[in-house]
Amino acid sequence: MKKLISMMLLLFAALSLFAVPFTDSLGRTVDLSETLDRIVPSGNLSQLVLYSIAPEKIVGWSSKLSDGAEAYFQQDVVNLPVFGTFYGKKANLNKEALMSANPDVVIDMGEIKGTREDMIKDLDKLQDDIKIPVIFIEAYLDNTPDVYRTVGKLLDKEEKAESLAVYAEEAIAMATDARSQITDPVTVYYSSSSDGLEAIAEGNFHGEVIEKIGGKNVVPASFGSSSNKISMEQLYIWDPDVILLTSDEAYKEATEISLWSTLSAVKNHRVYQIPSEPYPFIDNPPATNRIIGIYWLGNLLYPELYPIDIVNETQEFYSLYYNHDLTESEAERILHI
Repeated sequence: MKKLISMMLLLFAALSLFAVPFTDSLGRTVDLSETLDRIVPSGNLSQLVLYSIAPEKIVGWSSKLSDGAEAYFQQDVVNLPVFGTFYGKKANLNKEALMSANPDVVIDMGEIKGTREDMIKDLDKLQDDIKIPVIFIEAYLDNTPDVYRTVGKLLDKEEKAESLAVYAEEAIAMATDARSQITDPVTVYYSSSSDGLEAIAEGNFHGEVIEKIGGKNVVPASFGSSSNKISMEQLYIWDPDVILLTSDEAYKEATEISLWSTLSAVKNHRVYQIPSEPYPFIDNPPATNRIIGIYWLGNLLYPELYPIDIVNETQEFYSLYYNHDLTESEAERILHI
């Protein structure tokens, strides 16, 4: 028995030599394997970041890819198991399925949910329950380059991560420079609903690209942090310079129904349908798809400040972030050109 215990202690000591402590964005120190070859994302943002860096390391999704998205993802990962997520209104994590996949780490990204203390307790409990390391990386639009460099180092994919980080850095820098030159911002209304009347307010995480590129969201921050149902009368009062819509139904209604025709954006032919394959350039999810959104919306509203070839830019983005090469005609179709 003593010999067995001694051997186990030696084994644990040997294993500990290969454990690498990682301090996540919550200040939690988590021991990770020296090599991370099997990873699981938690949430859409993590899913897209990890896929762009190391699709071959992903062993399951937090949410199923949509039919539209599948065409842009590598076929060997499209049918990976779906484990669910442990945060949000639709939290549905299947812990047993996750454990059976035997990942080296579960990676969550995004905003801190609730208080820092509550999130620490939540992740510590999850980690205890599943016996798999769980880490959180705080991620928002401005720190996207840092997120990529952190994840690239974790996954031993620093060269790939650096190319993604630099691309994001250049887009954000262009937007910062453009904003400093804008004295009379274009006013913008944005809705992703099928009727075009669910408004995203100023300051909302989901409409961040509008403000980032130098636009002025006409929906006041006082409307709250979620989408808000509004009336046409309210939209008449705001009368934005530009209207951005995601759905086919909303775009058709805004450009063909007389109820919308008195709005300045409609009269001036400045109603735009947001490119949405595989994900909308502005939102849904508010993830890395917003990087190309900076270029698309910036070039649309302020072409003199964003002097880019948006077709070429879209092709480069898809190659880098979706590992998918677009033809010129495919890019033009996505961009509604």
